Amino acid sequence: MTGMIPESVIENIQQQSDIVSVISGYIPLKQVGKSFKALCPFHHEKTPSFIVSPEKQIFHCFGCGAGGNVFGFVMKYENMTFIEAVELLADKAGISITRQKINTDVLDMYKVNNIVSDYFVNMLINSSEGKHACEYLKNREINGQTINDFKLGYAPVSPKSLLEFAKREKISETFLDKAGITAYDPQEKNRYVRFKNRIIFPIYNTQGKIVGFAGRALDDKTLPKYLNSPQTELYNKSNILYGLNIAKKEIADKKHAVIVEGYMDLLALYQAGFLNVVASSGTSLTVQQAKLLLRYASKATIVYDGDTAGTNATLRGLDILVEQGLMVKIARLPAGEDPDSFLNKYGKNKFSNMLEEAVDIITYRIGILEDQLDSASIDGKTEIAKNILPTISKITDSIRKSEYIKYLAEKLSLNEASVLDEIGKIKSQASERTSYNPSASLLPTERIEKHLLQLMLEDTGIVKKVRQSLVVEDFLNNDYRQIAKLLFKLDTTGKIQSHKNILNQLKNDALKDVVTGLIMETIPHSEKEKEINQIIAKLKEKKINKRIKELNASLEKTKETGEIKSILKQIMEQKELIIQCRKVNC
Repeated sequence: MTGMIPESVIENIQQQSDIVSVISGYIPLKQVGKSFKALCPFHHEKTPSFIVSPEKQIFHCFGCGAGGNVFGFVMKYENMTFIEAVELLADKAGISITRQKINTDVLDMYKVNNIVSDYFVNMLINSSEGKHACEYLKNREINGQTINDFKLGYAPVSPKSLLEFAKREKISETFLDKAGITAYDPQEKNRYVRFKNRIIFPIYNTQGKIVGFAGRALDDKTLPKYLNSPQTELYNKSNILYGLNIAKKEIADKKHAVIVEGYMDLLALYQAGFLNVVASSGTSLTVQQAKLLLRYASKATIVYDGDTAGTNATLRGLDILVEQGLMVKIARLPAGEDPDSFLNKYGKNKFSNMLEEAVDIITYRIGILEDQLDSASIDGKTEIAKNILPTISKITDSIRKSEYIKYLAEKLSLNEASVLDEIGKIKSQASERTSYNPSASLLPTERIEKHLLQLMLEDTGIVKKVRQSLVVEDFLNNDYRQIAKLLFKLDTTGKIQSHKNILNQLKNDALKDVVTGLIMETIPHSEKEKEINQIIAKLKEKKINKRIKELNASLEKTKETGEIKSILKQIMEQKELIIQCRKVNC
């Protein structure tokens, strides 16, 4: 994970990057005692449960469980890899990074993606096969400048060309597989290329690095029209909005993002001068994508195809955008039209007018429901209200929410107080579903393990004592077992320093959240040494008692078979375990 940057450099960057200063550059923090509080940027909440500790140099949200150090915050907020977060903070701190010769897999994958993207571009522009693809783009009125800006390419029919190219460039099959460009079929016992006879759209992250590819089929109608790279270490479809790397400046300037469904829709709008457009790549919007947009925009207008599928995709994405605090409008396309076809048919001015006339989310949803239900009947009103109220309850602006409640009540001829009452019920149910209590489901033994880990994280000097008395397998809880395993490993190699470098060693984000939760929680204790001895004794006792139960069960079975030697052996083991149990004060 950190192979390309020396550990000493990472530690220096971390020391120079005060977590309070860094996080306050993203969200407003309010000092409460020794710590700082804020509304969590990683989930919607009204009461601040996001805590930043300047003393411990970590953050933790007691609402959703998110946590980490300064690198972890930047990774989550900026949707970056660890290396990218280190580079960003190094730049802010004015620290020069001296790289080691060994590159990480991540950097190698970026390099592979760039080289392969250049190959696809070359195939589009310079190969005889690419003429067919060029003709297709010309027919779709995509010009050379747009092709160049988005680095469009072509994947030929035969996979041999790419594989031979990769050999010449000394790209290993392993990295082609890791980047999702090729895959090995164990049944056919051969390696195949994912993209064949397709227009290629490189997919970029917000930093302008290629993380994956999408391909549009040209001829074979039996194949899916679009094919995306599989999930890789670099590419997660849920975290990416196509075109955001180019559109983010315009979106930030206008505080407004236009969201379309497809790649070609985006290219057509970009070419027509609409520069604040991103594409959701044909899927319903995700929470991660909404958070990504919120960094640049306060308003979003959705323009999806005017068919049933497009309507359904719009509805699925609405609540997610609203819940993250975006003001959402919907531009209605005529049936059978998509943004690309509408633009070509009616022109830029008409499209601009359509964006200006976009309706707010409640008006849009009521319109959809009124087409399906009788809004004059009691049943119809009830059903419409049930569908609309969850969306209204997610609106973060209290004035806007109040106006929508009033509007819904008037529209359906309902009593406003009854609408407010139903909103209250929805809030209560949501609160019950999302309350975060990390200790609620822990077994008694797991609570003991948790307390021991908290003591070990508070004072890493005691890890050696625990390691000499317990083994990793003594921890029942899987998360705690993995954390203990890392602590033991770092202590054995002499690399354990504090929770700061422990967090940097963890690759699993969920485990980082667990660790910050353990560190941030207050640990009441008076005699630490005595507590540690008692906990170790209890865990040993649990282990011994478990083994005795297993032996008793085994002994009963052995008695039936009459195997005297085995019986005697098990009795002796039991006696030894009982003696051990007495030694640990059972």
